[in-house]
Amino acid sequence: MKDRKDGKSAILPADETAMFCTQISMVLKSGISLADGAEAICNSCEDAPGKKYFEKISSVVSQTGSLYEAVKQAGIFPSYMVEMTGIGERAGKLDDVMEALGLYYEREYNIRKSVKNAVLYPAVLLTMLAIVIAVLVIGVLPIFSNVFESLGIHPDSSSGIMMQAAKIAAVIALILITVFLLLSGILALLFRFGGKQEKMKQLFSRFPTIRRINRFIASARFASLMSMMLSSGYDLDEALQLAPAVLPDETARRKATDCRNLTANGIPFPEALLRTGLFSPLHSQMIKVGFQTGQTDAVMQKLASVYEDEVDDAISKTVSLLEPIMVAILAIIVGIILLSVMLPLVSVMSSIG
Repeated sequence: MKDRKDGKSAILPADETAMFCTQISMVLKSGISLADGAEAICNSCEDAPGKKYFEKISSVVSQTGSLYEAVKQAGIFPSYMVEMTGIGERAGKLDDVMEALGLYYEREYNIRKSVKNAVLYPAVLLTMLAIVIAVLVIGVLPIFSNVFESLGIHPDSSSGIMMQAAKIAAVIALILITVFLLLSGILALLFRFGGKQEKMKQLFSRFPTIRRINRFIASARFASLMSMMLSSGYDLDEALQLAPAVLPDETARRKATDCRNLTANGIPFPEALLRTGLFSPLHSQMIKVGFQTGQTDAVMQKLASVYEDEVDDAISKTVSLLEPIMVAILAIIVGIILLSVMLPLVSVMSSIG
């Protein structure tokens, strides 16, 4: 990993976060002490820039015995991972939490890689198309104009008008593609290096698909937290107090806070969930049954799995649609440009014949 140019530590990539969580889980499940395991992980780190952070983690674990304090002070892990580590320590289920986090970030890494692969090919096509259009506008269309003028075709004739239309269409397409590529690049850079990921997430959450995925993620995280805390003996209020820290956006955090306020005012937990909209009515009914039978933790565990599958399915469907949609748009643009260039030529050829 690398430090950012502003001197702050960069967040560890999803694949490296997954590896770290998996290693900690293996250490805890094997019976090795957390301090010895953290030291072994530090010694195995070959990344010189990142080694200092793992040395700090090992040092803090040795001094405090808390992995949560160590990853929090390191400042290189995602906030969700840090908060869930603390909750896992409090619940006495750190090994299970770290194993689940390893799977979670491994899945996130694979999803991000799929999205990048799906977007890369159309982006390359757009770039190549912009180059082709620029060559048409700068080099080819002026040659056709000169040929038409030498044949005595005036700009106000039908062929001349079609040629002007071809030039205008090509220039507009070039401008639109260039603006799209520039905006995409700027947004990508801001999202990665701008330090304003929350605002960027709010911007992207305006899209219905992204909003739907965020809702599934929030429900999955909330259910996972409640299951773990309730099964470990924590009361409902303590679990609800911790919930906002692990949720992905401000909307979900506000819903969790509203749910806690409703339960504090005497509203039953299932009814509070239904009013806030954290779960669908069907799943809220399942929680109601589990609440009445004393199996809320088991129902929440099941719902966490259900919503995680929903997240995977929604992202997979979105990614699978990206490439064909962009390729179709490219085909339409290319077809319009080719027609606008070829039709005047066909007209000239027919008039000569």
